[in-house]
Amino acid sequence: MPVNLTSPLDYADYSSKSVDHLGIVATVCKEIGLADEINQIVGVDPRQKVTCGEAHL
Repeated sequence: MPVNLTSPLDYADYSSKSVDHLGIVATVCKEIGLADEINQIVGVDPRQKVTCGEAHL
């Protein structure tokens, strides 16, 4: 859909959320393998759709 830059935007269609440091924390958790470590300690049930480690991140 082309955007008309000459008309005002309807800001009611947009929202923003502050994620502050969450991107940095998520990256560090992935780099150190935190989800795998949690899953190893807690264990993984084959019936789970999301593991404990994945839910943490």
